[in-house]
Amino acid sequence: MDVNVDRSSVAMGDDTYPHARTIDLPESSTIAEAIAYLRQRRFLAAIAGGRATWILEVNGNPTAVIAQQWAEPKFLTDPSHTLGSFGNEVSLMFRYRAQIDPDDLFDTLEAGEAPPGT
Repeated sequence: MDVNVDRSSVAMGDDTYPHARTIDLPESSTIAEAIAYLRQRRFLAAIAGGRATWILEVNGNPTAVIAQQWAEPKFLTDPSHTLGSFGNEVSLMFRYRAQIDPDDLFDTLEAGEAPPGT
C-alpha cells in the first residue's frame, strides 16, 4: 500500500530537499514496523546533542512519541495496529518538537492534552 510520509524541518538547512514522499509498505505492516523502517533509513533528522523529539501522527491523530535518545518509540495506541487498519489512505506525519522532554510530552498526550506550543 502507498503510505504518505512527511516530517517537520529541524533547521533552515534541513529544508534543502522536500521531506514528503510516498513509500510502499505491505498493508499488514504494523505501525511499529513502519516507524522502524523509516528510522532505519534515517528519515528523521538527527540533531547535535542527540535529543530530538518527534510526535508521530497517523492520519492526523497522535500515535507515538519518538526521541532520538530512545531505542524505541512510546505508543499512544496499540503498536501492532496494521497500516491497513487506518484506512485506504495512510499518512504518517512526524512533527518535530525540538529538545523538549519526551517523557513529559508522552504523559501530556496520554492524558489527552494538547502538546506545549500548539
